[in-house]
Amino acid sequence: MIQMTAPIPQTAFRGPGNNLIGGVLAHLRLLDRLPLRTSCRCRAHWDDPALDQLRFEREVDLGICGDLAAAMIAARTAVTAGLIAAGRDPALRLAPQFITILDAEHCLVLAGDVQAGLIRWCAPVDSDAEARRVVSEACGLRAEARAATDVGDPASAAALLTHARSLEGRLVEPFWRDLAAAAVDHALVALSSPLPETRPGRSAGPYKTGTRSCPK
Repeated sequence: MIQMTAPIPQTAFRGPGNNLIGGVLAHLRLLDRLPLRTSCRCRAHWDDPALDQLRFEREVDLGICGDLAAAMIAARTAVTAGLIAAGRDPALRLAPQFITILDAEHCLVLAGDVQAGLIRWCAPVDSDAEARRVVSEACGLRAEARAATDVGDPASAAALLTHARSLEGRLVEPFWRDLAAAAVDHALVALSSPLPETRPGRSAGPYKTGTRSCPK
């Protein structure tokens, strides 16, 4: 006798017609959530010693993409150099800090911290219960940040806010959780892959690093 180790999905009992209809409906639901818009929160300052104290945050639009893989590649390409072009103000320096990918309904698809030109993608929560725990923890960190600001400790406040933002980056819309989790896993595998070996007199060619991490 063969022991069942996993439940049989309901689709196993459906006819080909029902499976086709289900696939079409899923595809239509996905199309309703596209395209995806990618943006980057940057730390901005001017390349001028006289203006060194004028630092602030700016949200930079990185464009729209037709799928999650393309959005992740666009984000990775934008932050690789360590700075994002500031458009009409060449003296303004925009250092990327945090990537957000939203769907057509402005729901979080994926988010990630930028560190040294790489994106550490936030691992999406896997349930509503975990989402509630993350929200509670992030709120606590923001309260601690406000307290640190009140006692004149801006460095601690900034670190606490960064941690809270990373946690909130895990609050992916339920519709996207499975796809986002798979994308993060794939990025981790790419990041941990060894560099290709080189032979004397030959170049290994371009090596694309993956990303990992932490869309809300």
